[in-house]
Amino acid sequence: MKLTIIIPHYNSTASLSRLLRTIPDEKKIQTIVIDDHSDENHQKELVSIMHHHADKNIEMLHNDPAKKGAGACRNIGLKRAKGKWLLFADADDYFMGGFYDMIQKHFESTADIIYFKPTSIELDTGNVSNRHLPLVELIDDVLETHYSREAELSLRYKFVVPWSKLMKTAFLKNHHIVFDEVMSANDVMFSTKAGYHINAFELSEDVIYCVTMNKGSLTMTKRHDVFDTRVNVFINQYQYLKERLSKTDFKKLKLSGRPLFIRSFDLGIKKAMTVFLKLKRYKVRMMEPKLFNPIWFMKKTLFVYQKQKRAQKYYDG
Repeated sequence: MKLTIIIPHYNSTASLSRLLRTIPDEKKIQTIVIDDHSDENHQKELVSIMHHHADKNIEMLHNDPAKKGAGACRNIGLKRAKGKWLLFADADDYFMGGFYDMIQKHFESTADIIYFKPTSIELDTGNVSNRHLPLVELIDDVLETHYSREAELSLRYKFVVPWSKLMKTAFLKNHHIVFDEVMSANDVMFSTKAGYHINAFELSEDVIYCVTMNKGSLTMTKRHDVFDTRVNVFINQYQYLKERLSKTDFKKLKLSGRPLFIRSFDLGIKKAMTVFLKLKRYKVRMMEPKLFNPIWFMKKTLFVYQKQKRAQKYYDG
């Protein structure tokens, strides 16, 4: 078995069916779908989908009764994975045409992880979205700076989504890397630990995965409990890396609680103050003195403008 594809699913049978259609009928591919307590109607539709794709090597599993969330589902898939390599996919997304031909070129690689450039679309309009651009920029920065330490650190620890990465199964199992079983951001520590233990990685210009933007998704939902989980996960990531990286590398990574603090205002001033005090209590960096330096501010503004201009080519294409 060359490849295992792990897919958590919850009440999205139509998009799951679309995703499965993008996976080729190939005996060397093991596809594992883990249902996360979908309702009765979707359970019936899942049976129909499995029957429709009976020619493919697909296993339908179910999350444990006492557990909930994509992290728990993905861990079940990891335990059952037989492929030498792993891909993760969300049921709402899909693979690009010819993706298997693109990734099998790397099956004999000695790398632990191969990073691919994703793309993204808005489901309601069909237009190219911007969700993939920060990930594309992480890869571009490594290539354009000729693998500078700062760019490599960002790739290792800020490419936190599990998809659009071909990962060696033995690498994950040898380092006991699994997903947090929390309601959101379950992939952050998984990817952070993987990034820390990487011995070798490769980068590809190939686009193998399309992530969709859906207003009802957990990523787009503004809920106190979801946001609180994201704050806790970020603090865990911050402390994990601060304890393990050198002071120089940790400083180069430029992790900051400021983006979370700013976003917390969407949930009210009270929430923002709670988040600020919590980040301060755990000694998470919030502000930099150079923010008040006008020369640095102008250089940073120019840098952001140039990155936005560079990103525009992905829209134009």
